[in-house]
Amino acid sequence: MFKKALYTTAAILGLSLGAPAPANAHNALDLKEGYAGYSTPMVLSVNHGCKNSPVIGLRIKVPEGVTDAKAAFDPAWDIEYKMRTLETPIMAHGRQVNEVVGEIIWKNPVKVVPANGWYPFKFRMTLPDEPGKIFHVQNITVCEEGTDPYVDLPEMVLDVNDPEFAKKTWEFMTATATPAPFLVIRAPEKKQYPWEWTPEQARGTATQQEAMAK
Repeated sequence: MFKKALYTTAAILGLSLGAPAPANAHNALDLKEGYAGYSTPMVLSVNHGCKNSPVIGLRIKVPEGVTDAKAAFDPAWDIEYKMRTLETPIMAHGRQVNEVVGEIIWKNPVKVVPANGWYPFKFRMTLPDEPGKIFHVQNITVCEEGTDPYVDLPEMVLDVNDPEFAKKTWEFMTATATPAPFLVIRAPEKKQYPWEWTPEQARGTATQQEAMAK
């Protein structure tokens, strides 16, 4: 049902793909759901090295459509950004933006992560304003020897409103040893920031239907 997507150096993150990890040891997001349009802090846990090789870095591809992404400060790592040029410039923070972060890279650790250890990499992204969308975060663990990719995507679009969503998602997650972790985007009851709320939302008097419509 699902096609395993293998990515070359030019196609995704500039890394060769290493051996797949066991199905019970995927890199994982701490969140399972997030709000549409919200700037969302996330943690991606790297749960092991590449076989017996310790971890020396992580690369996260920022999904298409995300124009705001940034790693949390971490004194244990150097953090690098690879930029992506936009086909159409956007306005952000009062100015025109022609490029956005396309990849977040952690490298040159103060101390390597043992092959049998784990490490939480913290970052934030503004989720697309698309309730019901399944938001995949492709990533590759970099080790002293080899890499461990979690970049595979389902062949078909997963729809949270599909009665067979759970079944199809489970089939995808078990069909490959290297699935990209994901979260479900939910509709918020109001915008993230107070200056975006309606008076009814601020007073708490908006009906659920009115809140969802804003």
